[in-house]
Amino acid sequence: MRLDSNPKNILALDTSCGVIAACIIQHGHCYEIQQDHDGVGKTRSTSIVPILGALLAQANLNWQQLDMLALGAGPGSFTGLRIAAATLAGINAGLRLSVLHLSSLAITAMQAQITEPIRVLEDARAGEVFSGYYQHGNRLEADACLNWAQIESLKPGRYCCHNEPPVDMCDWKREALTLSRSRALALVTKTASAHRHDRDTLPIYPSPVYLQLSQAERNANGA
Repeated sequence: MRLDSNPKNILALDTSCGVIAACIIQHGHCYEIQQDHDGVGKTRSTSIVPILGALLAQANLNWQQLDMLALGAGPGSFTGLRIAAATLAGINAGLRLSVLHLSSLAITAMQAQITEPIRVLEDARAGEVFSGYYQHGNRLEADACLNWAQIESLKPGRYCCHNEPPVDMCDWKREALTLSRSRALALVTKTASAHRHDRDTLPIYPSPVYLQLSQAERNANGA
């Protein structure tokens, strides 16, 4: 896959929705894992570094030749977000590279491959939903954690998701996710990095974007 010219060597990782997606963008060329790798818990965490190492070998790079890291930062699975962030944090302990934080919902929207505005609706459980609204890779609304009643009050349109919505979406049109997550990750990374001219101001510590309280936080707040 050939992307527009980009001088950076960027390694991107996303595990926010239950699969390992990863790619390397090297001078405009993208190397990506050939298929999304299923994995949960310890299996997923121990699989990531070998997958990234194989990508580096494919691109004929070593860790020290990377210029930037990119993280599918969320929202999404608490476990998935923590694993990806912890993996990149470990990798970056010695490298100290800038970390570009990407919306996991933007990656999902890219998977749908449509030109019309599309809402990403991922069930967050506890009656809540992660909602993002995108068109051509551009964010139309800020990602948010809403309740399903708020979604039902919206004018129906196109939507996509990985998990089945727990409410009736019969007036909405569901779009299939036709692009692999690694390919979508590459496209979102390429677009986001092209518009960043402040690489030196980006954080070096990857931070997940949860948007939702954990159960422990709910209990502590009496929710």
